[in-house]
Amino acid sequence: MSHKMLAVGHILIDMRVLVDEMSSSDQLNPVNEISYGVGGSAANFAIGARRLGGECVLVGKIGMDEFGRMAVDELMREKVPLDEIKVDLVEKTGYTIVIINKHGEVFMFGSKEASEALTPDEVKPIGLQCYRSVHIASLRIDTSMEIAKRASRKGIIVTFDPGRVLVNKGIQYLCPLFRYVDTLLINQRESKALTGLDDPEKSSLELRRVGARNVIIKLGKRGVFYLEDSKSGIVPAFEVKAIDTTGAGDAFAVGLTTALGERCSLLDAVTYANAVAALKVTKLGAHSIPTKKEVEEFLSARGI
Repeated sequence: MSHKMLAVGHILIDMRVLVDEMSSSDQLNPVNEISYGVGGSAANFAIGARRLGGECVLVGKIGMDEFGRMAVDELMREKVPLDEIKVDLVEKTGYTIVIINKHGEVFMFGSKEASEALTPDEVKPIGLQCYRSVHIASLRIDTSMEIAKRASRKGIIVTFDPGRVLVNKGIQYLCPLFRYVDTLLINQRESKALTGLDDPEKSSLELRRVGARNVIIKLGKRGVFYLEDSKSGIVPAFEVKAIDTTGAGDAFAVGLTTALGERCSLLDAVTYANAVAALKVTKLGAHSIPTKKEVEEFLSARGI
């Protein structure tokens, strides 16, 4: 898989803290391990695309600070092109503190900082003609709209994962963007927040009514519900022992977009994406996405 992709969204620094338990307030929680690394949905996506054998240019914004330099260093090591990364001279690089207990439960705290300061004017000069797919992740609506509209008009595949912050603004806030998106990716909690409906099929139909074309609703351990034209259904998740679910949604997104860019059907793309996400959660770190070979071996061992 080698088609060229564009990932647009947040570039953050993740501080991952491993503990046994999260105790009550005013008590010391011993730390078993702490690590730092680049994070943010768009950065995770771009790194994942490289590991799956693709080429992905990253569009995002960092601050001129230590965290920004840390992000750039790691992206360079992962061979992610830096040409479209902007540097904010005022805002600091965003960050997420990820606390993971021994049960695999994840608690997150953070601030987006410079990553949310990427404006429509800053992405307008980006040429899109060489890309087959564009993935937009958790980014402010005006900048997301600018990229999605231009990409859609050029016939480029557009996938969009709004994330919880945008979803909480409501369906009317997001639906103008849906008309420029080929596939909408959300989880079950987000789909209910948008539509008020628990049932993924009913929720996806409501999202289609307001403009969404194809809808993917991630159901966690149950798998993924998909709606494409007149076809819909649940694709079961692969059973694995999860260590860290941070970044599982980004892993799924990169697997899906990579497969769609290689002209797979949506159903086959979902199966491939499920495998990528399953392998990711067996490793620590938000962008511990498997290689193309690892995914192929995983699917082959299951007769797929």
